[in-house]
Amino acid sequence: MPMVKVLLVPYTKSMIADYMDYWIHAFKESFTRAGIPVSVDVWSEYLHPPMKCFVWDRVQYYSPCILEWLHGILGSRLQGYLVVGLGYLDAYSNGLNFVFGEAAPGLGVASVYTKRLSPAFYGEGMDWNRYAERVAKEIIHETGHLLGLGHCPDKECVMSFSNSVWDVDVKTRFFCGECSRKLRILLNI
Repeated sequence: MPMVKVLLVPYTKSMIADYMDYWIHAFKESFTRAGIPVSVDVWSEYLHPPMKCFVWDRVQYYSPCILEWLHGILGSRLQGYLVVGLGYLDAYSNGLNFVFGEAAPGLGVASVYTKRLSPAFYGEGMDWNRYAERVAKEIIHETGHLLGLGHCPDKECVMSFSNSVWDVDVKTRFFCGECSRKLRILLNI
């Protein structure tokens, strides 16, 4: 049975390091429930995205630039791994004012940007549990894209599109029955 191997790459220490064990547990639980065997490793260093990817006029990172950079330094060298970078950063992509994450399936890399997943970003008191759960959902969501899944119409499925942080709160971190089935087909399980 094929094993999905994922490498989590921290971009920042702040708001990331303290949660890594939880995110690994949540990730494994979600994929196991879908019938997908997974292994998760963590890159041992913090790899901060280059400033060439930062757009000063917007005070945000340009996500496609980060994805290309991540593929260039790790993705092309780590055969068999899906690479997911994550950091307490704000980013945008083509046609979108912001993204919580973005995947480049053709490159085998994805990134999750956690700044807008923090309740503090919206002027709320910091809720560490809500933050950790939101980020877990986005890591799982972007990995689903790397494995070939598109967005799901089931608002509770982790593959549901999130246009706002409130959409992230509505969905669970688990794949619906249909997305679980599609994953097993895509992976020949």
